Amino acid sequence: MSMHTELQIHKVAFDLLSLATDITRNIPRDFKAGLGAKVRDECIEVMVLIARANISRDKQIHLGTLVERVQVVEFLLRLFKEKRFISIPQHAKAIELTASIGKQANAWKRHSASAPAT
Repeated sequence: MSMHTELQIHKVAFDLLSLATDITRNIPRDFKAGLGAKVRDECIEVMVLIARANISRDKQIHLGTLVERVQVVEFLLRLFKEKRFISIPQHAKAIELTASIGKQANAWKRHSASAPAT
């Protein structure tokens, strides 16, 4: 088992956290503390769930929750785009990252479901 920090999904999740930190810096003050913090917190939770799934025997629970958290990030980023807090290219980059995380998590989930117990 490799360290969670060496996994590709972790690297993409870190890129998402970095992007979320950058784009929430520019949203209006009224929304920064609530919605901006929520996006950053969800990104951090995604990274924690990756670490938990990596060390857990039952990865399904953590990976299912991870996919839900990624969807929450997508919903909030869509709101930011619709309210024009972020640009379309920023939104596109963020969605590219969330899609990558979702695909990797679902593939990991399928693989761990079919893997024999050790």
